[in-house]
Amino acid sequence: MEIKRSIDCNQCHPRQHSIFCQLSDDKLHYLKDFKITKTYKKREIVFHEGDKPHGLFCVFSGLVKISKVSSDGKEQIVRLAQSGDVLGYRAFFSSEFYSATAQAITESNICFIEREGMEKIIQHSPELIYSFLRKVCFELRQAEEKFQDLMEKSVEERLANFLKLLLGKTKTKTFDLPLSREEIASLIGARQETVIRVFSSWKDQGYLKVHAKSLTLLDSSFLVH
Repeated sequence: MEIKRSIDCNQCHPRQHSIFCQLSDDKLHYLKDFKITKTYKKREIVFHEGDKPHGLFCVFSGLVKISKVSSDGKEQIVRLAQSGDVLGYRAFFSSEFYSATAQAITESNICFIEREGMEKIIQHSPELIYSFLRKVCFELRQAEEKFQDLMEKSVEERLANFLKLLLGKTKTKTFDLPLSREEIASLIGARQETVIRVFSSWKDQGYLKVHAKSLTLLDSSFLVH
């Protein structure tokens, strides 16, 4: 992990679609004294399940995996966090330990805001409280939709949605797969063997080329349902 010069919140482009989008320039400048920016290498842990929160993490760039370990020791991926997302806010506000582990799955620049700075800015920023409430509602809706997808959508549809998420971050036809086949299966609620079978089927139909850690998209029609 490398600590960098703190990114100026007023010049932060992901802020436009984050919970901080409605804060004034003065309030953003106030956070500067309570914030540091760190570069996490691929597979580096941001925080562990069971750790005590001391502030909030804001993803500036990269992709972060949020996961839990089941009672039988298996990893269950809850979601992926992208640029503009805030990590650990539920544990922060409830004064509980983190209920999941956050791990960078690509090199990621993440800002950390200390508790003291966040608590003071929240006291004087009702607009920020509403932003957090909207985020909670959004994530609840996402959880409901994921559950509905597991009940109603095929593995092919769920895997296609995952690929569309990755494609939204790149304009090239060849792109990296930041997750292993096992991790992809965990994320979409499928068996690893089924994910491998679907990839092979799409390859045989000429939709894509499958490499060890990347894909080359040849025909995107299969992504449209």
